[in-house]
Amino acid sequence: MSRASQLFRLQEIDLELDRHRARLETIAEALQGSPTVQAAFRRMDEADGQLAAARVDARSFEYDNQALSEKIAEVEKRLYSGAVTHPKELQDLQKDIESLKHRRATLEEKQLEALIKGEAAEAQKLAAQTDLQRAEAEAAKMNSHFLDEQTGWLARVNQLEGEREAIYAGILADDRETYERLRRSKNGRPVSRLEDGVCTACGVAPSSARSQTARQATELIRCGNCDRILYAE
Repeated sequence: MSRASQLFRLQEIDLELDRHRARLETIAEALQGSPTVQAAFRRMDEADGQLAAARVDARSFEYDNQALSEKIAEVEKRLYSGAVTHPKELQDLQKDIESLKHRRATLEEKQLEALIKGEAAEAQKLAAQTDLQRAEAEAAKMNSHFLDEQTGWLARVNQLEGEREAIYAGILADDRETYERLRRSKNGRPVSRLEDGVCTACGVAPSSARSQTARQATELIRCGNCDRILYAE
């Protein structure tokens, strides 16, 4: 193999390795946690929090309502017991009862609102649980597929790494340095095929002298426009 053909083959291996490694990273992220499952967990936690808050509010309003009812019963007992005979005191007791009943009515409205919120949150939680179960089932199915795919890609990566090591060992040190430097600056494509006298990477035709030398494959020739190594079959 010529020096340029060695580098072109090395590039083909590296590009395939890049694709497979990127896919393996995607699979690894998917296996670590499904976004759909995580989103379903968040929805369920949110509904659970809303349900708990609504139940706390409802119980608090219930306790307050009970306390007010006991207070009303106490004041009414005193009002109708006959123990109080002074008109002003009787009038004050009546006002107290009315005020307490107004407060109780307000509490009952708030308690009803809390109960309605609780029912809505409970329905949301049940829906979220159903979504979570469905998402977990889909994730389990997908993970099985991902595991199979991962095994296949890992085997191919190991094979390519072996091929890369073998071809890399036969490349001159200076050529390896040039290749690696250009690979970093040329988006992983340091070598460009020369077809019909045109650099396929940038579309510019090198001079006839450059093209001829590239075809002879006696040395590494670079494109005068994009600076990539030219490879001609």
